[in-house]
Amino acid sequence: MPARLPDDRTISELLRLACVSTADDAARRWIRDALGAARATVAAEPRPTPAKYNAPLDAIERATDRLLAALDELRRHPHAHGNFWRLATFGPVNDSQAERTDVMSALKNIRHAARKARVSRTGRPPDFRKQNIIDLALAFCARFSTSRPSGDVKNFFPNFAERFFECSTGSYVGKGNGIQRQVTVALRRLPIEMERAALLNKTRRA
Repeated sequence: MPARLPDDRTISELLRLACVSTADDAARRWIRDALGAARATVAAEPRPTPAKYNAPLDAIERATDRLLAALDELRRHPHAHGNFWRLATFGPVNDSQAERTDVMSALKNIRHAARKARVSRTGRPPDFRKQNIIDLALAFCARFSTSRPSGDVKNFFPNFAERFFECSTGSYVGKGNGIQRQVTVALRRLPIEMERAALLNKTRRA
C-alpha cells in the first residue's frame, strides 16, 4: 500500500536531503505534487502476465506484416502504385521513385519494436513504475537542488531517491527492492532534465 501523503516534517526532510531550502515554497509544492504522482503510479494496474503483455505487441506485428505485404503487392500494379504514393497525404514527390522510403522504414521500425518489446513466456514484462518514481525524483533535483545529482556514493541523490521512493510507496528500500539500477538509468536523462529545468526556472522568474 502507498504511504500516506507526507506531512510538512517529511517534506522538509526530503528537501534537506535534496539540498533544497526548506523555505522554498515552490519546491515544497512541486515535491508534494510529485509524490502524489508517484503514488498514483504505484496504484496503477499491476504488471500483467507475459501472455497478456505480449498480446497487443503480437497484434501490432501481425498488422504491420500484413500492411507491408500489401504494399509489396501494390508494386505489381503500377498505375495504382503510382497514384497511391503520389497522393498529397505523403507530401511532395522529390524523385522518380514515388514510394516513400521513410514510410516503409517507419513500418519496419514499428514491426521491429513490437518484436523486441515482447517477453518470453518465462520472462517478466518490465515494470516501469519504479523507474517512473526515480525519474520524478531526478526531475525535482534538476530543477531545485543547489547541487548536481550523480550516482556517486557520496553524492546526495542516491539517498534522496531512496527516501523519495519510500515516501511514494510505503516500502523500504532493501534486499530485493533496490533502486540502484533505476538511479543509473534516470541519471542518463540528467542533461535533458537540466535543460528543461533551466527553461522552467527562466519562465518562473519572468
